[in-house]
Amino acid sequence: MSRVKKILEGIALSKRVAGAYLFIGPPGVGKREAAEYFAEQLGCKKQDRIFVAPSGASFKIEQVRDLQTWVRYGPSASNYLLAVVEKADDLTDQAAAAFLKTLEEPAPGVVFVLLTEREDKMLPTIISRCQRLLFSEGLADWQPKPDLAQFYNDLKKLKKAGRLEQLQLSARLLKEKEKIEEILYDLLFFARYELFDIKMSRVLLETIRFLKRKAILRLTLDVMCLKLGENNG
Repeated sequence: MSRVKKILEGIALSKRVAGAYLFIGPPGVGKREAAEYFAEQLGCKKQDRIFVAPSGASFKIEQVRDLQTWVRYGPSASNYLLAVVEKADDLTDQAAAAFLKTLEEPAPGVVFVLLTEREDKMLPTIISRCQRLLFSEGLADWQPKPDLAQFYNDLKKLKKAGRLEQLQLSARLLKEKEKIEEILYDLLFFARYELFDIKMSRVLLETIRFLKRKAILRLTLDVMCLKLGENNG
């Protein structure tokens, strides 16, 4: 976060504030907190800070229209109005198209911050109109989660395990498919900051990328665990 804060401070001090920013990173790296800090640096008063999030499983066009109404006249009590769109990667196609028009014709003083985990799900035309800020360095603040202790232990043993044990880990991960990306990100951090194993981290990151592209879950996890087991330095 310290690197991100310095960047945001620099943007505010330079007064060269873009109309839209894309904060990219996995869950738990402080994207929303950074957006709130940016609002402070820009001097946005409470009435000139807007936070919107998906209603249900996706971000619908009706919500975008409401947002357009809120930002139409720009800031009311500050130099800037900061509109934060959480989970921007959950915009439906219709909502994304409507939001693009807002980015193309912004009101003076309006700054959008889009928070996303999956940049690949977003319209390239939206991405092209945003300044991108990656939150990868924020991972250094990661702490192990007690409820994932068994997975950490399995990962540590994986290099010495046989193929059957490696695939058993894959099967256990498969049972957690509803939150598989969150767990894999956590194992990635564990490999990087507890095991100091860059190669393991790369395998886990590669797996997350495959899953974001809708790869077959069972096969992807099997391949991942076998690769981690072969990763002997």
